[in-house]
Amino acid sequence: MNHTRTAAVAAAAASLLLVACSRGEDQNRSEARKKAAAEAVFAMQAAKGDPDDFQGVKPGVIVPEGHEVCDMLTADQTVDDAASKIRLGFSDKAAGAIIGAAPALCPAYSAKVDAWISGRH
Repeated sequence: MNHTRTAAVAAAAASLLLVACSRGEDQNRSEARKKAAAEAVFAMQAAKGDPDDFQGVKPGVIVPEGHEVCDMLTADQTVDDAASKIRLGFSDKAAGAIIGAAPALCPAYSAKVDAWISGRH
């Protein structure tokens, strides 16, 4: 009986572990889909902001720049700092499009970016 109970407990634990792993995998897939969707929106918005430079560009080409903007803002740097860094590799118009689209990747900074855009025009 002791072996039966131990086997049943082990089987139940294994089942719970499989369910937990399955839920973790589902959550990881869901997070990956959300990230991919945000990156696609970012690329689309950047292309809308500067169609001459970004129309038809695959998201993987400019998404790292958007993530860099978000990282800089997370590190308490200003939008001006982020724009200055992005301008090192892009035209002013392209840098503005990247900055303007960045909230698709980091929505917490929408107000900061909007204020920056409003202050420039």
